[in-house]
Amino acid sequence: MALDLNYKPVALVDTSTLTEDEWLAWRKKGIGGSDVAAALHMSPYKTAQELYFDKIGVEPTIPQPDRSITFSIGHLLEDVVAQIFSMKTGFGVYRDPMMYQHPLFPFMLADVDRFVTLPDGKKAILECKTAHYNMRYLWANGSVPRHYELQVRHYMSVMNIDVAFIACLFSNNEDDFVWQRIDRDLDDEENTIGLLESFWVNNVCARKEPPLVEKPDLVLETIAHFAAQADKSLPAMSLDACLAGELDQILKWKEEKLELDRRSRQLDGKIKSAYAPIVKLMGATCSASCDAGDGTQFLVSYNPNYREVISKNQLSQLRAQYPEIYRDFVDSKEYRTFEVKKTAC
Repeated sequence: MALDLNYKPVALVDTSTLTEDEWLAWRKKGIGGSDVAAALHMSPYKTAQELYFDKIGVEPTIPQPDRSITFSIGHLLEDVVAQIFSMKTGFGVYRDPMMYQHPLFPFMLADVDRFVTLPDGKKAILECKTAHYNMRYLWANGSVPRHYELQVRHYMSVMNIDVAFIACLFSNNEDDFVWQRIDRDLDDEENTIGLLESFWVNNVCARKEPPLVEKPDLVLETIAHFAAQADKSLPAMSLDACLAGELDQILKWKEEKLELDRRSRQLDGKIKSAYAPIVKLMGATCSASCDAGDGTQFLVSYNPNYREVISKNQLSQLRAQYPEIYRDFVDSKEYRTFEVKKTAC
């Protein structure tokens, strides 16, 4: 189908007048920009099935960690990111608190961070992000993480706007800041709309769970969130014999992994034994070089790394001496371990 571009977005609601619960209720009425990657099975954080449960109002069985502070910080830093973008580009930036809807595909919603006024007077979109510095490699050489790109392209479609920018701040230094321009791609947009419509109509409206096809850790996380809590008093379940082959394969893979782990530990030991005398020679020095005499050289670094840790003993002391602080900051999280053993009947 050829996309009809003769439309204006529908202004649904002024989000500045909504409570958080009201805002979340509006988000359930369609697919927002941050939902797109999950609906397409491409999100690194959420499966399509988890998004489906959210849209139909199914709450996780196991309470999720409170991330309200993290989200609040991200929201507050939107202003900082927008200001830095404006200073670096010279473009005017403003906020529009309306939630918009695509008039031709009403399941598509947009709650845009900021809008940009371009020198020619046209309007563009600005999506503001913050990320840990370790994630900067995802933005290298002008690239944008695909799940963020999908979010921005969704907004362009809803708003019928041809240009968008995405900006990301990695620390409290304005030099640790990147921004990229994204131009509208109608072929990509048409394909994405078709996939989103399928998710909305065939899964959400039809109340049919989408398949779990994402990365295994994400799939297991979704299963854990919505499964019943473990009950060791329940009788053992009898599994169908058709699963015997799968269980046998799991055992074989586990044996293979044990052998690889053993080999890995051996190699780790050899590596450490080889560099131990070099480390002793370096002393407090953090870098060194070695001329191989054949026109090549080896560059060595032995840099310090720091991290905050707490031992089990310290954690026990904290619980004993300051129980209220312990309860406020330490979460108890259920996790289950899958084990297989093969025995004679």
